[in-house]
Amino acid sequence: MAKKNIFRFKINTSIRDHIIQAILIFASVYFAFYINKQSDNHKINKRKAYALESIKKELKQNSEVIDIWHENHLQIYNRIEDMAEGRNDSLKTELLKLDFLNMGVLTNNESLVNEILTNTAWKTAMATGIISEFDFETIQTLTYVYSMQEVLMDKTITKILDFYFDMEAHNMENLNSILIQYQLRFGELTGQEYLLKYLYADALNSLENKRN
Repeated sequence: MAKKNIFRFKINTSIRDHIIQAILIFASVYFAFYINKQSDNHKINKRKAYALESIKKELKQNSEVIDIWHENHLQIYNRIEDMAEGRNDSLKTELLKLDFLNMGVLTNNESLVNEILTNTAWKTAMATGIISEFDFETIQTLTYVYSMQEVLMDKTITKILDFYFDMEAHNMENLNSILIQYQLRFGELTGQEYLLKYLYADALNSLENKRN
């Protein structure tokens, strides 16, 4: 009887030891998984923070550029409007001195675009996939900003340049209609720039609030 009790005790001890070992193994595996997960989260959060900071810097830079653009293009628009409506005959006379449209008269010999709006930080965030870590509101806000920026750069300004390189835009016999076409195009450009100024400010404010 004593032998049976000893045998049963050994079996129970062995089972208990196996259970303890299994618990320890599970705990160590879980702890290792937890540490790896925390490490991965830390790396992702660092990448996310860096991406958002890069985008914020890019938006600030673009905001400064668009302020200059808007001021210059608004002056061009007002100059064209004055000529189109007969309020600045001296500039119109200057235009008629040549047998082609001298854009410098319209722009006061300034470049139409002296700096560019960049989207490198935004494109990088999308290419690396870190954008998936942004919240929906941030993605929506930034997508709207950069989409509007793309429209302005790739369509509106391109339409102005395409019109300038059109032979009909240099037929000085139709100067009034040419000026009206430029007035419409620069009106669209300055309107989009005004909207973009607001979108930059709104996006930067949103990013700043989320960081705080």
